[in-house]
Amino acid sequence: MASLASALASTFLPAACGRCGEPLGAGAAGGVCAACWQAVVQHEGEPCPRCGRPDLAVPGPCLACRDAPPPWDAAASVGPYAGILRDLVLLLKQGRRDELAAPLAALLEDAFRAAGWPLPAFVVGVPMHWWRRLQRGFNQAELLARELAARLGAPVRSPLRRGAGAPQVGQARSERLRLSSRRFAVARRAGGSILLVDDVVTTGATAAACTRALRHAGATEVRVLALARTPDPRSLA
Repeated sequence: MASLASALASTFLPAACGRCGEPLGAGAAGGVCAACWQAVVQHEGEPCPRCGRPDLAVPGPCLACRDAPPPWDAAASVGPYAGILRDLVLLLKQGRRDELAAPLAALLEDAFRAAGWPLPAFVVGVPMHWWRRLQRGFNQAELLARELAARLGAPVRSPLRRGAGAPQVGQARSERLRLSSRRFAVARRAGGSILLVDDVVTTGATAAACTRALRHAGATEVRVLALARTPDPRSLA
């Protein structure tokens, strides 16, 4: 039986790390070796408790949040969208390696615990337009939300739907803000506190649009949690 299990594993599971190509060994997860996971760079400095901007010089709300805070109540992310973390995010959504959702959700759980947030009433993944989801085969934000919710012991809901629109990758910040302003609609009620999950936050336009829609759906609090944050000082979150 053991030899059969070994043969099946060698046939159907990758033998090399999906990122660096080195052989998989002890501690591998989601088809990625332990060395790559251990080398993921996470935020180390004090973040802004409101927008989630990392590595502030002093604790407390950043200057931007004191002047014009974002619509959500708090935000956090695992690390900068660079290096190995960026590679893992791209493997998940462009490489269609959905087996990465579980170990990436473990990083999200660590960031959630570090933030000291209360358990949400619901976990919500940023929705994807149905056509893009059909093309990709899954919505990475919803996969992450589902895995994280299981770890937290919280229910998952999908109260929003996403309209069509041009992809935001490569768009300027002003264009991202314009494109996201009316993109999300309420599909069902979702009262209480919401933990909104996404893979990458760049300008904060998507998170802001989702937050406003969630407020219309009945949310009393919205906290945003992402795997990565684009290291752009002009971004909202």
